[in-house]
Amino acid sequence: MEKIFVENGIKIVKRDNVYYMIYDAGEICDRMEEIQITEEEVVLAQKSSMDAYNIIIKHQNEMMFGNSEQA
Repeated sequence: MEKIFVENGIKIVKRDNVYYMIYDAGEICDRMEEIQITEEEVVLAQKSSMDAYNIIIKHQNEMMFGNSEQA
């Protein structure tokens, strides 16, 4: 596992040529979540905490409601 970025409340790692964002999804206690992200999202997430947050929300929506790009 290679650490790519640690800042803005997130950690981005690369494992087996796949990028993952790790973030705290807990409200009262820590609950670390990991989502697979694209190389473009890696670049975007490093720009600001708001960009990282938007990526997290996008992936959470896709998990709940399905991938909107397939429609």
